[in-house]
Amino acid sequence: MKVKDCLTEKVVTVKRSTTLSQLIKTFQKYNFHTLPVVEEDNRLVGVVNFEDILKVFQPYSEDLSKMLEAVPFLEMESKEEDFIGADISSEMGVLVVVDDIMNTHFATIDSETDINQARAQMKLHSVDQLSVVKEEKLIGMISLFDIILAVFRERGIIQ
Repeated sequence: MKVKDCLTEKVVTVKRSTTLSQLIKTFQKYNFHTLPVVEEDNRLVGVVNFEDILKVFQPYSEDLSKMLEAVPFLEMESKEEDFIGADISSEMGVLVVVDDIMNTHFATIDSETDINQARAQMKLHSVDQLSVVKEEKLIGMISLFDIILAVFRERGIIQ
């Protein structure tokens, strides 16, 4: 069985310009934990998950934090802010956009790939879903649940 046989074609996506407030509402509405980030032509440029929202509470970017850690005489008190007690203004909801927090390093898969290979990719990258692309354009998503459903249907366990 191939990825194309069990992928989800109707995918909820966001744009780079989606605000933090809009992103949170999208996560809440669809109850997803990861969303693809696409350009106007549906070219996949990143993924964003609800954990990326915590980046808003980090005082330094990840790259700057690594550089600061390398300075032997500099002691960093905390690498991550406690988001529950953080002082964050309501303006952050419109000032922070997906482009500020999205991941640009992500795994994708081709629709012609066997589902066994798709599952192996998921394990390798420690994810439970992959973006399915053709010529850099998003054509769907495949999740572990999609694979489970396909296997159960194939074996007659469900219809």
